[in-house]
Amino acid sequence: MLRIAAALTALAIGATVVWAQNLEVIKQRREVMRAIAKASSVNFKMSRDQAPFDLATVQANLKTMQEEIAKFKGLFPDDSKTGGGTDADASIWTARADFNKAVDNYIAAARTAAGEIKDLASLKTEYPKLVKNGCGGCHKDTDDGFTLRLSDSFKKLQQPLQ
Repeated sequence: MLRIAAALTALAIGATVVWAQNLEVIKQRREVMRAIAKASSVNFKMSRDQAPFDLATVQANLKTMQEEIAKFKGLFPDDSKTGGGTDADASIWTARADFNKAVDNYIAAARTAAGEIKDLASLKTEYPKLVKNGCGGCHKDTDDGFTLRLSDSFKKLQQPLQ
């Protein structure tokens, strides 16, 4: 009888841990990042002469990037640290002010880019600044970022949502 009670207790604790994972918000984070990656990829290709330059598309993508990243701060409640294929580093929760600053810097960098990009030449000059100062705030090439390296993140975003 004691073993049955212990087993039931273990199952209840395990179910509580699984239930405590906010998988919906993790999915929402990935959807936000997918939208940003999609918009960013088009602009990146234009900046590398891999796609024809279109100012209206660039500006629309920059607007999408700003709107999507603005949602980000609210997508990291305490019950979403693990599960659902998240790549969010624990430092998001332990260094929340730094994370929020990185999000604010991204928004500012995207706004600056939107104001400065008027043609292909300015896209080639300004877009790398957005990637460095915006995306690079969380996606670092070292282990001190808030998530995966940027190239690794793009690869993962190509995979279906879990």
